[in-house]
Amino acid sequence: DAFLIAIMIDGNILYVSESVTSLLEHLPTDLVDQNMLNFLPIGEHSEVYKALSTHPTDPESLSTDFLKTKNHMEFCCHMLRGAIDPKEPPVYEYVKFIGNFKSLNNVPNTTRNGLAGVLQRSLQPAFDDQVCFVATVRLAKPQFIKEMCTVEEPNEEFTSRHSLEWKFLFLDHRAPPIIGYLPFEVLGTSGYDYYHVDDLETLAKCHEHLMQYGKGKSCYYRFLTKGQQWIWLHTHYYITYH
Repeated sequence: DAFLIAIMIDGNILYVSESVTSLLEHLPTDLVDQNMLNFLPIGEHSEVYKALSTHPTDPESLSTDFLKTKNHMEFCCHMLRGAIDPKEPPVYEYVKFIGNFKSLNNVPNTTRNGLAGVLQRSLQPAFDDQVCFVATVRLAKPQFIKEMCTVEEPNEEFTSRHSLEWKFLFLDHRAPPIIGYLPFEVLGTSGYDYYHVDDLETLAKCHEHLMQYGKGKSCYYRFLTKGQQWIWLHTHYYITYH
């Protein structure tokens, strides 16, 4: 019911965990390298900016005693929910930030998670001796996104091969941009691990039809992406023998 975020003192978002998708409908890539203030109501900009900027900017001042007291911060604000259609009126969720200011030279590995990879990229020298705010963000009233409408794009398709037990044997290069997974991450796993529970019965009937006739097409079903987003898929399939 929460996600991790790392924000520079000027508001630039350095890292967001993938769980933001199921809570606010944003992909992490929608937020990273954007300014936090862009996702807040205008009326809250000055208050949040003041909260981020009113702390020692010298990493050396983040001593052990300081880490226990002054650098801890909690605040609440409204954060923009993602939308498929940019013409839709903005919807904001009331969220609470709980975190600490940390020197980027001393972010513990246990706290970093995916943040470690961000700091290891080529821009790392630019972050040396700087301070960021690392926080857990929780919704006041968590509302997990179980379904999301997606815009169908031409040629947005990929090919996969499965065993008769429906385990992945192959996934082509077009799949990662759509479902988020690289081939090695799904090979050997069951396709049913990624299907919405409400679609399982109908999909099972489609697969029975496939086993009986050797080819067919599925119903529309929901597939859980690596970013914890439900997308609708429609599969054309056939059985081959080797």
